[in-house]
Amino acid sequence: MHVMNPKKSPRYQRDGVVSYLLVSERTCAAKDLSITLVTMEPDGFQKIHKHRPEQTYIILTGSGIMSVAGEERPVEPGDCIFIPSWDEHGLKNTGGTVLKYLSACSPSFTLQQCEKWWPLPSEEES
Repeated sequence: MHVMNPKKSPRYQRDGVVSYLLVSERTCAAKDLSITLVTMEPDGFQKIHKHRPEQTYIILTGSGIMSVAGEERPVEPGDCIFIPSWDEHGLKNTGGTVLKYLSACSPSFTLQQCEKWWPLPSEEES
């Protein structure tokens, strides 16, 4: 059994965003799935980017504007956004509170991608 807590997971921090890598080849040898928990401060944003794995975002708290393949829509708690493989996507927190979402990708990001994209040690190790 693998149990991961954000305080114990690798992370990245930039542009008002902290992403915690919970499930991946790096954290538990997952080959088919990556899961992250992301917190985004008011006015924080995730730059437009793309990658091979399909992805979903499930908005847990807060609100923002999601962009997928050039289409923008407001998002709020309970929304689940599907992002097809290679579609450019990003998110901006437009609310006055922290936006939090859970992301799942399949297949998993590679070990090399996880080490490059989540370079910071866990909060417990800092």
